[in-house]
Amino acid sequence: MKRAVLAGLCMIVFCSMLAAEDVTESTSDVPDQSGTAAVQENTPDDSAPEEKAEAGTAVVPAAKRPAAPDKEKCDQAAAKDDSPDSVKAYKETLMYGISPEIVELLKKFIANDDPRFVDEVYDLFHSTKSAAVREKIIEYFTHFKDPCIEDYAVNILNDPYDTNADTVSLVFTYISEVKCTAAIPAVITLIDADNATFFQDALTTLGNIGGPPEAVYLAEYMDRDDLTVPQKQALAQVLGKIHAVQTWKKLAALAQNKDENTFVRMYAAESIGEMQKSESVPILISLYEERDPNLRQYVIRGLANYPGNKDAEAVIIQGIKDEYYKVRLESISAVEKLSLKNAVPYLIYRTKAESEEQVVKNACYPVIAFLNTSEGNDFLVSLITDKKTADAVKGKAVDALIKDNNAGEKEILELAGETLKDDRRKQLRYTIGKQLAASGRPSYAQICREYILSKDAATVSLGLDMYKKGSYSSDSDAVKSVAEDKRSGINGKKARKILGIPEESPASDVKTAAAAAE
Repeated sequence: MKRAVLAGLCMIVFCSMLAAEDVTESTSDVPDQSGTAAVQENTPDDSAPEEKAEAGTAVVPAAKRPAAPDKEKCDQAAAKDDSPDSVKAYKETLMYGISPEIVELLKKFIANDDPRFVDEVYDLFHSTKSAAVREKIIEYFTHFKDPCIEDYAVNILNDPYDTNADTVSLVFTYISEVKCTAAIPAVITLIDADNATFFQDALTTLGNIGGPPEAVYLAEYMDRDDLTVPQKQALAQVLGKIHAVQTWKKLAALAQNKDENTFVRMYAAESIGEMQKSESVPILISLYEERDPNLRQYVIRGLANYPGNKDAEAVIIQGIKDEYYKVRLESISAVEKLSLKNAVPYLIYRTKAESEEQVVKNACYPVIAFLNTSEGNDFLVSLITDKKTADAVKGKAVDALIKDNNAGEKEILELAGETLKDDRRKQLRYTIGKQLAASGRPSYAQICREYILSKDAATVSLGLDMYKKGSYSSDSDAVKSVAEDKRSGINGKKARKILGIPEESPASDVKTAAAAAE
C-alpha cells in the first residue's frame, strides 16, 4: 500500500515538472521587447506608449563664457586685417564706439568668420543698452553657434511678450542654431498659445531642436479642427524635419489624401521620404504619377533619400525628362546626391535641347563633372575646345571642370591664354580667372603671371588673387612690379599687402619684401 502511495506522489511531482518546462518553453518563444526584437526592427512598436513633449516654463541654463575661438579661423581672419593696428582698433571700437560703428564692426566679424573677439563681444552684450548692438551680437553668436547666451535666450522665450518682436525672432534662430533643447517647454508653450506673432518661429524652432516626443506632440496638434491651411502646411514641413518615424502613418496618410491641401501633401511626401522607411518608396512612386507638378517635385526630393534602391533611382532618372522644369531640377539634384552615373546621357541631352530652360542647363554642367564619367568629361572638354560654343557656355563648363579637377586642365589654361589676347572676351577671362584664383593649384603659376602682367586692371587683380592663393615664387617679380608702380592704384595697394609691405614704405622695402617672397 505504501509503495502505491509513494508511486502516486512521484507521478504527481513528475507531471508538475513537465508542465513547468512547457510553460518555460512557450514563454521563451515570445520576443524580448528590450532585446532581440528591438535590434531586428528599428521601427518603434506602435502598441507601446509614446512619450509626448509638454508645454511649460523652461529651466534656464547656467550662465557660461564663450567657447575658445578656433585657431585656424583666427589665423584666417588675421590675414584679412587692413593693418597691424587692426586688432587694437577693433577692441577700441567695441569699448568706446557708438552703436552704428559697433554694428558695422560686428557685421565685418561675421562676414570674415572672425572669432578673435568673442570675450569682448560677450562682455559688451551684457553691458550695452543699445537694442541694435544687442541684436547684432545675437547674430554674431548665432553665426558661431556658441551657446554662451543660452541663458538669455531661454529667459526671453519663457516670457517674450515685452521684448521687441525682431529680437525674439533672432532668439528663435539662435536657439535653433545652437540646438538648445532646454528651450523646448517654452517653445511648445508659445505654439499652444496660438499667438500669430510667434507661432511660425516657434514651430520652425521646434522642428530644428525637437525629437520624437516633440513629433508626437505636433502630430496630435495637427488633428485640431481650428488650424489654418498655412499652419497645417507648416506642421507637415516641421514634422519632416524631426524625422520621427512615430509620425510616419499620419504623414503617409496625408501624402496620399487627394482631398488634402497640395502643399500639405507635398511636405508630407518629402517627410516620409526623409524618414528612410522602405515602406515609403512604393507610396512615393505611386504619387509621382499624379498630375500636380509640385507634388512630383517633392516626391523626387523624398526618393533622393534611398541610395541603392533601384525603383527609386528609376523614377529619379524619369524625373529628368519630366515636363515641369522644377521637377527636372529636383531630379538633377537627386542624381548628384545619389551619384547616379547612368544619368549622364540624360543630363548631356538636356544641355543640348534648344527648348530647355537655361536654369536647367546650368544645373546639369556641374553634376556632369561631379559624376566623373569619361562620356561626361569628354563632353565638357569638347565645349571648351569647340570654336562654335558660346563663351557663356564655355564658362559654365570651365566652372564645372575646375571645381572637381577630373579633366580638362590643359584645355582650360589654353582657353585662358586665348582670352588674355582678346579684350572682346574679357567676361570669359574673368570667369576663368575667378575659378583659377579659388583653386590655387601649382600648375597655374604661368597663367597667374600672364594675368598679373595684363594691362587690364580687373585682370591684374585676379592675377594677384591667384598669386595669393597659390604662393607662386616664380611670379614674385611680377607682383613686385605692381607694388612699385605708382600708377597701379588699388592693385598696387593689394600687391603691397600681399608682400607684407606697410603703406608709405620706401621703394627699398618693396624690393626687400619681394626678394623674401622669392
